[in-house]
Amino acid sequence: MTGITAFIFINVSGDHTRSVHTTLQRMAGVKAVYTVTGAYDLICKIETDSVQTLGELILARIRAIDGVTQTITCIVLN
Repeated sequence: MTGITAFIFINVSGDHTRSVHTTLQRMAGVKAVYTVTGAYDLICKIETDSVQTLGELILARIRAIDGVTQTITCIVLN
């Protein structure tokens, strides 16, 4: 496998959008972060070497950011 690309749709509480955005930009594996309108507050593009690494990034790092209330992950198939 040549690597995993995923988009993570993120909701945050209150006025945490800017601080979560900044924190995400500094994380290894994060290729882009967008503040968006609609059902989610942020969309984050991730590139990792494996599904296991992706899972660790989401569970241990992204969901641990103060203000993050929900994530939905979509792995790119092609």
